[in-house]
Amino acid sequence: MPAAATNSYCFINEHRSSSSSFSNNQQLILRNKLLNNNKEVLNEVNIFNYHHDDNKEEENKENILNKKIFNKNNDNNLIMKRKILLLDNKHQQLPLLINANSQIDENNNNFNKLDSEKERNLRFKLDIKNCFGYILPSTYAKCYFPSSLYRFLCYISYLFWFTVGVLVLRKTRTATAAMFYVKNYGSSVSLNSIEQSTEFASLLKQIDKDNKPPSILMLNQYALNMTFNFLCNTAIFPGVHERFIFVTLDEKSHQELKKYWPNIKQFYWPTPSLYKQFSFAEGPYQLIYILRANLALALIKKGKSFWMQQQDTFWRKNLFDINLEQKLGFDLLFDQIGYEENSKRAEWVNGANFYVKANKYTQEFFEAIATKLSHWYTPDMGIMIHQCHTWKTPHCEYIPHLIANSWEWMYTEQKNPPYIMQLDCETDGRSKLQQLARFGFYFTESDGRTCNKKAVHKAQQAMERGEVDIGKGPVRLSWGRFQFKVYWWLVDYILCTPCLGSYLKPYLPLVGYILMFTVA
Repeated sequence: MPAAATNSYCFINEHRSSSSSFSNNQQLILRNKLLNNNKEVLNEVNIFNYHHDDNKEEENKENILNKKIFNKNNDNNLIMKRKILLLDNKHQQLPLLINANSQIDENNNNFNKLDSEKERNLRFKLDIKNCFGYILPSTYAKCYFPSSLYRFLCYISYLFWFTVGVLVLRKTRTATAAMFYVKNYGSSVSLNSIEQSTEFASLLKQIDKDNKPPSILMLNQYALNMTFNFLCNTAIFPGVHERFIFVTLDEKSHQELKKYWPNIKQFYWPTPSLYKQFSFAEGPYQLIYILRANLALALIKKGKSFWMQQQDTFWRKNLFDINLEQKLGFDLLFDQIGYEENSKRAEWVNGANFYVKANKYTQEFFEAIATKLSHWYTPDMGIMIHQCHTWKTPHCEYIPHLIANSWEWMYTEQKNPPYIMQLDCETDGRSKLQQLARFGFYFTESDGRTCNKKAVHKAQQAMERGEVDIGKGPVRLSWGRFQFKVYWWLVDYILCTPCLGSYLKPYLPLVGYILMFTVA
């Protein structure tokens, strides 16, 4: 056999499996047999020729015998050649078989990997389920309660979550309607429309005449009774009304205020989208705070510092006598939620009474508020809280609770009465004044225009003695205040959570509208 062929077969042997090497050995043996048979045939032919002359008689017999042997050898050689060809074909197909087998092995490995991954995922899910099982109340209720009671509790929980789902859908509808309202009418309260108006130029001239920062308040025709009540309260303090500037949003409020309180300054900004009556968290409610933010921004850009206040506040003493605006070290001075410094919600902006120093930091602050209110369904005080707690500038300070407090003070022991107390938290704007009257903070006669000074002094004395009547039993809280109570309880519970509470404190107010279901 040639050396090249042998080398090639050896090369194949090096890369074949044990079955392939066995086939190669068979092939070599067959080839060697074929060569040996050929040699034997040649030798027999030579012998036959050598004895040809000696014995002619035996020639025919031997010749016939030799032919038989020769034919037999040829047949054997043909069989060997066929075997060799079959082995060659088998060798040519071996790589395909090897590749196919390796592919099958690879697929089996992949399937095994997938099976192992599925097992791991299943085990992980089971572990998570077991971990949550120790936390879920249903695990313990199922163990310790009778089956009938457990089934009843399940029905109650189903009803609760169904109610929550309905409220979520209702809130989603309210939020969508509010933001559509803002998109449709936002141009009427935009910054450009304010800055380019002649009314704003007149407002700047009025502010320049006084050497003290003004106090800006918003007013439409549906808040006239509340506004007259507030003006009767603050009329007993000298110099307070001279600092008020009311942003009147319709003709009726403009004329009524001018008729009964002609000395009160006005910034007349008729806004048809704010003519109608509205309640907490509705579209017009969001829009009026966009107007307030843009007006604040316009004043800041002109270098005017100012107070921003609300009429639903009782003044026991004159807030302006303290000269809080002259203190140093702050850019923004806010009233705060809660009733004492240790409250979990202390240093949360209330947003009813705050002072703004005009500088580049407060300009950026109110630019962000106006932009976010135009796109986010969230209260402006939520944005203020978030920015005060997460921005390095401007520097926010807070009016102490001993000076400015909220309605929550009435539900405490009523010690240390504040200078001013904000009496909001009514989700229905139509019921605000009636609620104030219940607590003794109604300061006009039956006509709603004439002041009752005795009622003002009586309310002052009730606060100083800690005798503000909040009622008894279920009537102690209005529906609006009940909702806020639930909201504050939920917030306090979240803020008490270790680590998580302090992290969430700047962000919870942003979802204030969402957490409150405000069925008004």
